[in-house]
Amino acid sequence: MRAVTFSGFTEQPTVAEVDNPRLPPGGAVIRVRATGVCRSDWHAWQGHDSTVNLPHIPGHEFAGVIEEIDPAVKGFQVGDRVTAPFIFACGTCQYCRAGNTRLPQPAAARFRPERLLGGAGGGDPGGH
Repeated sequence: MRAVTFSGFTEQPTVAEVDNPRLPPGGAVIRVRATGVCRSDWHAWQGHDSTVNLPHIPGHEFAGVIEEIDPAVKGFQVGDRVTAPFIFACGTCQYCRAGNTRLPQPAAARFRPERLLGGAGGGDPGGH
């Protein structure tokens, strides 16, 4: 698939061929149709976020269509139009179990770019 990437902090982003995402257990693969690039993407590009691994695909605020989904996932199907939250919940802490998924602990679970293969390019491995 094609994706906007940057291989070094502050380097010019380019469009590159990257591996297609693989369906993770309990997850989905989403074909991204639109994405936003926001201030946190700029901070990632500047090297201000120590959790960003290079090369990096910016664009974590996106909408798309489910292309592939684990049969164990209920409530969604191939072809559904979806979006993903900016903050990923861990699904296991006391806050998540109580339904307060915007307050996950540890704090490292609040924004986990490693969970995304990229918004701008077109693949989210999904999963929660």
